[in-house]
Amino acid sequence: MALEEPVTKPKNTLTASQVVEYLRQHPEFFEKHPELFEVLASPPIEHGGNVVDLRAAMVGRLQTGIKSLKSKYEGLIVSSRDNMSTLHQVHEAAIALIRAPELEQLLERIIMDLPALFGVDIVRLGLESDAGEFYDNKFGEQNASGVAFLELGLIDKAMGKDKSILLSADTSKQFIYGFEQIFADCSGIVESCALLRMTLPSNQRGVMLAFGVRIKNHFHEGQGTEMLSFLAQIVEHRLDECLSESGIAQLI
Repeated sequence: MALEEPVTKPKNTLTASQVVEYLRQHPEFFEKHPELFEVLASPPIEHGGNVVDLRAAMVGRLQTGIKSLKSKYEGLIVSSRDNMSTLHQVHEAAIALIRAPELEQLLERIIMDLPALFGVDIVRLGLESDAGEFYDNKFGEQNASGVAFLELGLIDKAMGKDKSILLSADTSKQFIYGFEQIFADCSGIVESCALLRMTLPSNQRGVMLAFGVRIKNHFHEGQGTEMLSFLAQIVEHRLDECLSESGIAQLI
């Protein structure tokens, strides 16, 4: 016995006359849905000759303005959400760093905890040192985050002397001096990054906190940097304290 083909009901398609009839029966429809005026096209009025329909032109400009404002509003909402997310991440990181009792635990929290807190692939703590000229930083896929020694003056060359935070949306299109040294062995997978400048008060050596991710536009110039600046100050203060207490500060 052959199976019967399932019967498919034709889809109901509204006709123009049905829409007109519905609107006649519900004259208050546009009062309840004024947002439709953003997309409705007004009928042209024939004035004859070369007379321009100013009313239609003004309505068109108004609709364009509304769409532009709506786009900016939605962008503001997205930006606010991003900032709130960053605020939470920085607060969590600050608490973890402040509670680190010694240098070993501090470095562990920077290298192991910050990638998870900020949703990034790599965190590098770069220390400018004489050792940076001959020390070969070694990293692998399992230990992409860590401490790297940088040549003296690299941070100024990478970020500029007056910049404390550098955000790069696409590292393939933006030249960053010393990029291969900052993200040694992993520079090829870093598509977007954030570089934070710090200075150790005890010996005035430059320090950089670098975040790297595998996708473009994770960091970009439109992001707020206040909370990242606050994080940099926390790292700078705690790192200087722990290095001084351990007696290593003067050896760097």
